Amino acid sequence: MNFNLSIIRLKIMFYLLVGKIRKVPPKIQLPNNNRVKEVIIFFPIDENLFRLSLYSFREFDLNKDNIKYHFIINQKFQNMINLSGPNLIFVNHRKNKIKFCDPNQQNILTQNDIDVIVDLNIHFSFGPSKFISYLKSNIKIGFKSKFSDYFYNLQLEANNKGTVENSYQQIQHILNSL
Repeated sequence: MNFNLSIIRLKIMFYLLVGKIRKVPPKIQLPNNNRVKEVIIFFPIDENLFRLSLYSFREFDLNKDNIKYHFIINQKFQNMINLSGPNLIFVNHRKNKIKFCDPNQQNILTQNDIDVIVDLNIHFSFGPSKFISYLKSNIKIGFKSKFSDYFYNLQLEANNKGTVENSYQQIQHILNSL
């Protein structure tokens, strides 16, 4: 067994015992009769996947039905996008956590109930997953990994036969159907 895998397992077990990681609600009720009002999308940490996710979401309707989208983006990618606004939240990724550039934005996210949370990281990343576990939401979408059961209640397989872009399109279809 890989040493790093063992370390991550121990950290997850420790945070579960101490209560720093919250349990994910196991069930999603479909059809969802509640109106989706707020969605948080965590963009990938990896630069290539970040570029691919931006390209994949280029035609996604962000002004649909008065849904408020929040985008969590790594600060080192700030120069790659030409957007600005209150819905862009920049963070610095550390080894095991994320640090918000504006702490007020972190407080706003943790104090409100979010309808849907999406993690676009194909590979497991402990920092964003740990923060996602703090957020109050009934639907948490992420990609399947050895640890995804602790953090997400809707898990997608990364598409091995096609491209990663197909996996991102699956997420777009899910968001469009809510």
